Amino acid sequence: MRTNRNSNSHSKVYSPQTTSSIRFSPRGDAFKHPVQHYDVAKVRSVSEALEAFNATSFQSRNLGRCYKIWLKMLNDPERPIIFFGLSGAMIAGGMRRIIRDLIAFHAIDVLVSTGANLSHDLYESLGGRHYMAHGHIDDPTLRKMRIDRVYDTYADDVTFTKADEFVENFADSLQPGSYSSRELFQMMGERIRDDYGILATAAKERLPIFCPALADSSIGMALTVYRNEKLKKSAPPAVYDALMDNIEIMDLKRQFPKSGVIFIGGGTPKNYIQQVVPMAEISGWAVPPHSYAMQVTTDDPKFGGLSGCELPESQSWGKLDPNAEQCTVHLDATIGLPLLFTGIMEHYEEWKSRGPLKVDWMEAAPTASARKARHAAA
Repeated sequence: MRTNRNSNSHSKVYSPQTTSSIRFSPRGDAFKHPVQHYDVAKVRSVSEALEAFNATSFQSRNLGRCYKIWLKMLNDPERPIIFFGLSGAMIAGGMRRIIRDLIAFHAIDVLVSTGANLSHDLYESLGGRHYMAHGHIDDPTLRKMRIDRVYDTYADDVTFTKADEFVENFADSLQPGSYSSRELFQMMGERIRDDYGILATAAKERLPIFCPALADSSIGMALTVYRNEKLKKSAPPAVYDALMDNIEIMDLKRQFPKSGVIFIGGGTPKNYIQQVVPMAEISGWAVPPHSYAMQVTTDDPKFGGLSGCELPESQSWGKLDPNAEQCTVHLDATIGLPLLFTGIMEHYEEWKSRGPLKVDWMEAAPTASARKARHAAA
């Protein structure tokens, strides 16, 4: 006869105090780590909030885990190189100063970005601003007013035209020949006077910027205008060489074998960083997979796109170490990135000694001979 487990329920009332004394039998490790409810009275900083998130659930836990991974990368005594992939409209979204500070404080070592983010940075360095859109102006009217819209943000198309002219004049000043995007942005940044700019700060700190989809941007369009003018005159141009980018970023990984990756969004920057390992492998350079990985994305893996794909998937391609510390947080990057950055900066004294990487690009094989020859002719 089955016992009625509720037969005496009317005779006993449970309160939070009495239920807390009940001890459940552990089944393996399933009940080893109870959720800790967020207690604002115990939190005095953003980093403490992120630490507390590690004992909650869902995306707050993932955000806390990403914070711990980033902090561990910064404190790793082996000084891993940190690749930072940037996609989405982060400059229009108000994240420009964060990216600039990540570079200035050496919280990242390599920036791989969409051309759009770099174009919007240049636009601001040349006096442009992004503006919060209030009310409603239909897009055809905005076009007539030469106002560009990025969701809830406006930009001045007139200033973008000035940025295009800056790029065209910059390209026209270069010696004819092939250049990686890293070289182009280093030289471009050296000509920009803006203490708060990404390109200018990266040039000052000699932090490499790669833009594998440079043609797909306002800067790329301006370079196209320059190239077309050279063709009309049958004059030799300065040319962006995307494959030289591949060689240079592989050489970085070869020089600094231990690495971590941070992806803000996904897109081209994400895969470009991931593919460094298998690309080096087929080129005959034995380099280890990335040891750390974290991403902030709103994309979903089940639709098959790269931006939402889960980090463990890259282990099947040899891009990420099987034992890598990795985490994805599904969150708007304009929310997640400021919290993560503030958290790691609250511990800046712990990791500020890591300093910048020292790379001699003139010796970067196998492009060194071509680069030396061009510089000798300059």
